[in-house]
Amino acid sequence: MNPRVDTANRAMLSLLAVILLAAGGLGLALSFGAFGDGNRPLLPEGMRRFAQEQPWFWWAVAAVCLLLALLALRWLLAQLSTDRVGKLDLTTDDRDGLTVLHSGALSAAVENETTALRGVSSASAHLSETRGRRLSLAVDLADYADIAEVRAALEDRVVMQARQAVGDPTLPVDIELRPGMSRTGGRGLR
Repeated sequence: MNPRVDTANRAMLSLLAVILLAAGGLGLALSFGAFGDGNRPLLPEGMRRFAQEQPWFWWAVAAVCLLLALLALRWLLAQLSTDRVGKLDLTTDDRDGLTVLHSGALSAAVENETTALRGVSSASAHLSETRGRRLSLAVDLADYADIAEVRAALEDRVVMQARQAVGDPTLPVDIELRPGMSRTGGRGLR
């Protein structure tokens, strides 16, 4: 998921949490009689009468609820969408037939080739359609790794083979080297 969506999610969920906590605290305080008699109705008589006498009131409430439901559905669909590519069509016009490469196979091959390098503890790769097709590779390095050596091997061997596999010599590849990272959850430089 992209960072902008993550930030928007955190902001909206934090705002929703504050609103729900305030409403819950107010309801709890009212139930214990913090604002007077605990047995009286929650809404004053004037507000209750207004809702009963105005026929459009409940239609407006229904419209607001429908709008909130549509916004929630839009948010849910945004969470489920991904920019990752499922399959690559490698068919060329000069040949008959169909050639399809599953992006998971390419990602697995890139990860395996990367983790075989000296000084690499783990790797994660995925192909996405953000700003055109692009391969992203995150590499966790061991403490003893020679960063320049790993980078040169990635650029000269792994990236070249990935570009060759998809038949695109200009395939953009983003490489994130993370020194000092380990599978035990240690944090290194980012």
